[in-house]
Amino acid sequence: MENRKTAFLYIRTSTTDQRNSIELQEKNLLEYCKKMDISVLNKFIDFGISGKSASERPEFTKMMNLIANSEKAPADMVLCTKLDRFARSILDLSVNISILNEKCMTFCTLTQSFETCTPVGKLTLNILGSFAEFERDLINERTREGYQAAKAKGVICNRPRKDIPKKKVLEYLEKGLSATAISKLLGTTTGTIKNRLNEWGYYYDGFEWKLKQ
Repeated sequence: MENRKTAFLYIRTSTTDQRNSIELQEKNLLEYCKKMDISVLNKFIDFGISGKSASERPEFTKMMNLIANSEKAPADMVLCTKLDRFARSILDLSVNISILNEKCMTFCTLTQSFETCTPVGKLTLNILGSFAEFERDLINERTREGYQAAKAKGVICNRPRKDIPKKKVLEYLEKGLSATAISKLLGTTTGTIKNRLNEWGYYYDGFEWKLKQ
């Protein structure tokens, strides 16, 4: 009987990225692994990180160091929901794919598996990475232009900071409520609760919110 494939899961979201929340990414990845009969060896989760470079992603750095320093491949693949969860620039992508290649590991997303050791696989990955980087640059440029135009008209672009009772949030958290449940009780968004928890020194480990040591 053929051995089950094994995977490291990498999950990342920024404080403003509510559509690709930690919980949603994890759910989709675990469902995919169950469907494809893949054994999850470890999960690496960065929350509230912009991801512009690997150095800004402690869990990503931990994962890649583990791979690079292993005598043999610690898993068959690294699995993410999308390409831009793994890399934010072509240089970042190339460097880390090289590390995976050295250990004969595959990089996969929920929709694509890249044979990164072959010329065609490398070309495909680089093309997709280039488009992703180009799209991010366009979005950033439009955002800056929109901000400058609004500023020139005297429009205030920053939303007023919502008052969130820290004591109440932590009480709910202690009772085991999720960030989504807390947000509904306090009449705000899940992202706002996550932002506050992050500011107060908490992080989500994939199962629960914990206070950083």
